[in-house]
Amino acid sequence: MSDSRHYEFLVQKKADIEDQLNEYNEILVREKNIGMTGELIDKEGYPRSDIDIYKVRLARQQINRLKNDYNALLVEIEKELINIHSKFKEENKPGEFIEKTIPLSNEKIIEHKPFAKITQIDSKSPSAEAELEIGDEIIQFGPFTHLNTQKSLAEIGDHVRKSENKIVLVKIQRNEAGSDNKKKIIAKLVPKQWHGHGLLGCKIVPIE
Repeated sequence: MSDSRHYEFLVQKKADIEDQLNEYNEILVREKNIGMTGELIDKEGYPRSDIDIYKVRLARQQINRLKNDYNALLVEIEKELINIHSKFKEENKPGEFIEKTIPLSNEKIIEHKPFAKITQIDSKSPSAEAELEIGDEIIQFGPFTHLNTQKSLAEIGDHVRKSENKIVLVKIQRNEAGSDNKKKIIAKLVPKQWHGHGLLGCKIVPIE
């Protein structure tokens, strides 16, 4: 399998895991939006009767398992990207992997709608290093999409804090200059401490 095809295989595998995560997160939402930490017993110490405890426990177990698989896959994707970039530099010829952010042509990954937008990018910040741009619309941030993210974007903030110094793949939609077309890009974002505010150095707002 060529490097490019192997990369596409890994990205599709990542999308499959995200699909499963979305499904199990939907279960938790349907069960009174209990999430990963909501109580399974009532104030009197009895199992809650308003939720399906078995479904909640199973969903939580699967989410934890899938998150471990997801993190391992991100490491593998990063290694593949480094390998592809390295080969491109050696060959010194034009190619689709010339940039850190990679447009995915003929993409068949999950078609989710944008749920947030980048309105500010600080110079020399982690977001600037990932080549994110003002106006980029976020379709997916790690395992989060419009299906499992609240308007407050609280899940994004929590995920960023837990992912310090780790790669977070961010799927964005960007307007192409001089046209009405939009291209989808997957950027590698590494939340980390830097001389500015926060771990990203950008402002993300929900799309109404």
